[in-house]
Amino acid sequence: MIHRRASLLALVVLAAIVTVGARRRLGAAEPVASPAGARSVALANLDAIKLAMQKSRGRTLVVHFWATWCLPCLKELPVVNRFAQEMRGQGVDVLSLSLDDPKASARVAKVLGENAPALTRTIAKVDDPDAFIAQFDRHWEGAIPAMFVFDAQGRLRGRHIGEATRPDLDGLIQDAAPEGAASATAKIGK
Repeated sequence: MIHRRASLLALVVLAAIVTVGARRRLGAAEPVASPAGARSVALANLDAIKLAMQKSRGRTLVVHFWATWCLPCLKELPVVNRFAQEMRGQGVDVLSLSLDDPKASARVAKVLGENAPALTRTIAKVDDPDAFIAQFDRHWEGAIPAMFVFDAQGRLRGRHIGEATRPDLDGLIQDAAPEGAASATAKIGK
């Protein structure tokens, strides 16, 4: 268990350094400076992320973790972007969360603007790696890219760790549907 938590901590060490030195706690997503002309990037703590997840109740939700320093993450961004655009009208929301250092917000905005303009522009602020992991999947070891699919009632139905293809994403969504619940439960139990 400690090894899993250490993995997430290692992946977000830059964000952890910033949050340790932070002088105030954010209760909700807050804009972070972005380059001129770019849409702003929000910084969200776990409470703000939970609120965003609750707003998707009644719809299937894909929570997507990535970072600008993660090559597989960058490769999958256009795929996730197209998926988010196409699935929005079919009852599927995609909450994309960068695990970059908040000081890298300009880079996050640039990467999203060039590769995935339809994705949410949010950097996750990780204060407590254990609580952060538990919110999404207690079996997650912190590796990215990672996607977690929640059904309309907010129950975890599937996960994909590593670079995702469109067939991977489509499979996750099928698992979130009521008729796919049995296969999703089998995946989560592994």
